[in-house]
Amino acid sequence: MSKNLKEDLTIINERLDKLEEKLEESHSEFSHQSGKSLGRDVGILYGIILALLFVIIMLKFHMI
Repeated sequence: MSKNLKEDLTIINERLDKLEEKLEESHSEFSHQSGKSLGRDVGILYGIILALLFVIIMLKFHMI
């Protein structure tokens, strides 16, 4: 291989590494945001279920 070709390949590899880093960062940021929203939704669902169970128990024992 000629020296010029080796230099070009190293430059291309460096640019590809930088692009890969940016892609990994954006993917991890997207995963983080979707995880946060999924956790919020699951928390809301658990809260609704617990509130309904509490109301059903209160109705069963004629406390409401």
